Amino acid sequence: MVSSLKLVLSYLFIFLFSLKKITCQDTCSSVQCSEAGNEPDIVFPFGNKDLQGEGCGYPGFNLTCNSFDKTVLKLPQSGEFLVRKIDYANKEIRLYDQNNCLARRLQQQNLNVNLLPFKAFAYQSYNFFNCPPAITSNPSALAIQRKLLLVPCLGNPTNTVLVSVSSGSEFDSNITKVLINGDCQILDPVTIPIPFDAINKIYSYDFTTDDLYLTWVTPEKPTTNGNENGDESKDKGKPNWKKIIFITVSVLMVAAVMVFIVVCLVCGCRKGMSAGETLVGVFGFIFGCCGFCSDFGARGVRRPRR
Repeated sequence: MVSSLKLVLSYLFIFLFSLKKITCQDTCSSVQCSEAGNEPDIVFPFGNKDLQGEGCGYPGFNLTCNSFDKTVLKLPQSGEFLVRKIDYANKEIRLYDQNNCLARRLQQQNLNVNLLPFKAFAYQSYNFFNCPPAITSNPSALAIQRKLLLVPCLGNPTNTVLVSVSSGSEFDSNITKVLINGDCQILDPVTIPIPFDAINKIYSYDFTTDDLYLTWVTPEKPTTNGNENGDESKDKGKPNWKKIIFITVSVLMVAAVMVFIVVCLVCGCRKGMSAGETLVGVFGFIFGCCGFCSDFGARGVRRPRR
């Protein structure tokens, strides 16, 4: 009888462990896109609904994982970027282009207005120039090359792309004149988000090889499902009654079955039955009831013939 009780208790432990796993699977614990652990941790206010479930991040802060286990952030109007790093303490996220040509993304898109819910630390205007390859050996251009950025991913054998800071100063105007005199074609200025460290050293910042640095502010509270007004404060602190009822009923049902089995074992021993015989009878009764209920539900109630 003792061994039989141990067996029953083992089944009870397995059931309760499974119950805990079911009720706790929606917790918003830290996750990563890569099992190797070389991707950024995804925690609040960011979320990944595929790995954490719904409701683990603010709207606009949802991250996904691509087929290469890379972390992806999709800006509403600017497309997808890969995430290099997330600094939660300083509220800084570093993004890079999956094709390794961030300059093309910055040139083609006006990112200064399409970053929500994120924002740049600061913005700087740049001039893009389409130049002949010979410009790199032009003596006048060589004299200012420390103030120019070469963008290899935008160039080709017949075209070299250079970028300079557009600040409106006399020095920057002279750079523009030198490049135009070297048969370069100036394009429309592009406003580019820059990191905090580049604010006071703009000429040393190379956005062609660095990442896109963005920050965020404390987000607005999201609209809660089922709450038409989006007022989450009404539900804050209220217990999850559905989960509480589910757990309570499950535990009571298991406890009732356990009590029933123990009572049957005691009664069987008093009648001279072994514990094994008693358990066979008990489980036969339980499964018999289940079979009867299933058959009854499938066939329905038959009315007597008149």
